[in-house]
Amino acid sequence: MSYLSKYYTMAENELNLRRNKNTEIQREHIEKAERTIPQIREMRKQLAAGGARLSVILLGSGSARQAVKEISVENIEIKRKIKQLLTDNGFDENYLDPVFSCEKCRDTGIYEGKRCSCFMSDVQRFQCDDLNKASGMNLYSFDTFDISLYPDKRSGGDSDTPRQAMEKVFRYCVNFSKDFHLPCNGILMSGKTGLGKTHLSLAIGSEVIKKGYSVIYGSAPDLLRKVEKEHFNKEEETDTAPVLQDCDLLILDDLGAEFDSKFNQAFLYNLINTRMNKGNPAIISTNYTLSEIKERYGERIMSRLLTMKNLPFYGNDIRVRKNMLKK
Repeated sequence: MSYLSKYYTMAENELNLRRNKNTEIQREHIEKAERTIPQIREMRKQLAAGGARLSVILLGSGSARQAVKEISVENIEIKRKIKQLLTDNGFDENYLDPVFSCEKCRDTGIYEGKRCSCFMSDVQRFQCDDLNKASGMNLYSFDTFDISLYPDKRSGGDSDTPRQAMEKVFRYCVNFSKDFHLPCNGILMSGKTGLGKTHLSLAIGSEVIKKGYSVIYGSAPDLLRKVEKEHFNKEEETDTAPVLQDCDLLILDDLGAEFDSKFNQAFLYNLINTRMNKGNPAIISTNYTLSEIKERYGERIMSRLLTMKNLPFYGNDIRVRKNMLKK
């Protein structure tokens, strides 16, 4: 996985902020406990004195080893009494312990000799944020999705009106965002332009980000152009491809509008297949029908897309309807 050094620096800064915040929380815990239970202050002084004595003892002789053992036994007993005092006064027995945001690495950023997953999540999140700056993702929400803009009359032999069909699509998207977890399957949104595919996909993205997951949004033409440029221009500093493969949720808008090339075809297959194998979902929107997707992309990509939940969008261009209502 390749990230720019600036994102590691940003993650280090974030780690330091968490450490400082958690140190402050522990200090507040100690102050509150000592105010409530004055004996704890003296007992903590005894622990500190015992630690100081241990630091000056020269290990080696039998008498020194015995002294270390005696101090260790004393410290264990003092800690036991402190825990008992805490629980007797309504505190958790571990109330005075150090506070960590990540118990795995204990806020060092290193676990088993490697960067901890908490640290790498921050690195990935910062790069995702950079990629998403121009998306306007925070401008979209489920609250601003107006189902009344869809026709409420059946056409042909359809069992549902477009509005009824879109109500089901809307509910699925809301539930998907509420229950979002990894691994899970993605969503394929298909239908004519202007039916709300981008709105609902970004509304999902906004909710998933609130849960702490990394989300990348971009149009297929823009992202594929960026990946191709980086692939063939070795002087490019960024490396978007692995970020698209590894982010928790990828929102790929307007599939089919990109330039049709062997590079794009190969990358799309690899991207969708890699994410599917990892259990990292994608929300892919397209103006194409399923038969048109199959004709353009072939069986391999089509078979991967069919593992996703297919949500057909119905109705007429709601942007036209909105403009008419404004007049």
